[in-house]
Amino acid sequence: MEPVRNVLEQIIGQLASPEWLKNVLKVKWRQIVGDYFAKRTQVRQVKDGVVTVVANSPTVANELQFRKDELKRRIREAAQFEPLDIRIRIGVVQPEETVRAQRIEQELSRLVLSPREKALIEQTVAPIQDPQLKEKVARVFEQFLKLNLWKRRHGFKECPRCKALYRGPRIYCPVCRVELRRYITRN
Repeated sequence: MEPVRNVLEQIIGQLASPEWLKNVLKVKWRQIVGDYFAKRTQVRQVKDGVVTVVANSPTVANELQFRKDELKRRIREAAQFEPLDIRIRIGVVQPEETVRAQRIEQELSRLVLSPREKALIEQTVAPIQDPQLKEKVARVFEQFLKLNLWKRRHGFKECPRCKALYRGPRIYCPVCRVELRRYITRN
């Protein structure tokens, strides 16, 4: 079995990924903002801790602007992520993305972790003394494992260098390709 430290480093690395955070927010967006706003908004980007949301009208954008603090709190609760800021822009909201995100969320909720994966979560959180922190870390770890399971079932492959799951025909994930390109150009 892989050492717990290696697993945690991998999880933390992927949790910090803006793309991963954007996907988590997209999947949980309806839960965060409710049905009314979910139909009229969508997460467009997460970069440097700033969440960019697109609203389909100035009225919706203005309403979200007034609810920014509540929105930050709900994001923190649903996605275990503390946004530094939320920027609301007016633009085109693609409804099929909302339906797809809902379907993915339902699929994730139906996934059941294996006894081995559950034991790994327990082993990982065992050293944590604070019960609330322990519960949050266990929930995040469970979400991470379910998302990885879902990705593997939907054709994502593992990068041989960093072990991140990604789609595409290339041998390495996009992040490793950029790093390798930089290494090659420096040498």
